[in-house]
Amino acid sequence: MDQAQDIVQDVFVKLLLKNKGFHILNVKSYVWKSVKNSSLKHIARVKKTESLESGKIVLVEEHGVKNEELNSKLRKAMDKLPPKCKVVFEMCVVDGHKYNSAADSLGISENTVKTQMKKAYKILRHNLTDVYLLLIYFMSFTASILLF
Repeated sequence: MDQAQDIVQDVFVKLLLKNKGFHILNVKSYVWKSVKNSSLKHIARVKKTESLESGKIVLVEEHGVKNEELNSKLRKAMDKLPPKCKVVFEMCVVDGHKYNSAADSLGISENTVKTQMKKAYKILRHNLTDVYLLLIYFMSFTASILLF
């Protein structure tokens, strides 16, 4: 919720700073589009910089999504990973091992661990697209409450 508020506030600050040189015909549309684009940029940035474990998605139960439901979706997506990829992913993300210690434990190179992690994230992103869409909806819903 705090991040959504920050995004909306940033949009308004940018709007106030930019407004000196041009005239906006439809402010409501402009703000909606700006909040949407800023939210998408934020999600893309977070997705690149945080692991699934440290960047857990927390949604409020009153918006219809429970943590058990989210955990269930995450488990189902993890079950779709190839066996070796799943072992590496669980070791690094769930158990919190560093890449080099996971490589030593499994008897593989650190580059193999990195490759397996990239593969796991790609598969999980593909299998969890509905969760990302739900986040975008949640952020736009929150922004609409803050705007109007």
